[in-house]
Amino acid sequence: MSLPSMATLFGFWIASVVVITDISSSNKGAFLNVFLYMFGMTVSFYGLKYILGLYVPMFSNSGEFQTELFVIYSVLSVFCGAGGYILYFWNKKNLFGSFLCALPAGAMLAEAAGCLAVLISSRMLLAQTIFDTVFALVFAVRFYKKAADRAVYSGAAAAAAVLLYFTVYRPFLLTV
Repeated sequence: MSLPSMATLFGFWIASVVVITDISSSNKGAFLNVFLYMFGMTVSFYGLKYILGLYVPMFSNSGEFQTELFVIYSVLSVFCGAGGYILYFWNKKNLFGSFLCALPAGAMLAEAAGCLAVLISSRMLLAQTIFDTVFALVFAVRFYKKAADRAVYSGAAAAAAVLLYFTVYRPFLLTV
């Protein structure tokens, strides 16, 4: 069995962005909070990796800062912030809000299913499977209660889980 880094796959990032969005007080707040979180993680990771690489052989980076990856993840931070801005509309008591409520649960369920398949076949990703399953259940219950139209919520969650599983996790994760 394997206990890899919890932040290896998307589940940790989905869960943290959803929690940050959920505790935000407005769309703009959700954008800013998610953007600052993701950008802060990017700066922290690449900055610390560069500094440690100068002094600790196991982090060796040949004295070069990974500028291209830093820029890519910095730009992605803006898109994640936009995602938080849009997701915050789940507070609207309408069909669109119910649809948005379903996305986090469906995404976590898709990754949990993919990780479970890897766990069964390769005996890897135990911690990630547990994490994703717990958050899929937490989000499923939390957002089911929040959804105005539970039929739309249920259908959208199932559709998101199936779509993500077959387009992201099955072709890429199951090649491990």
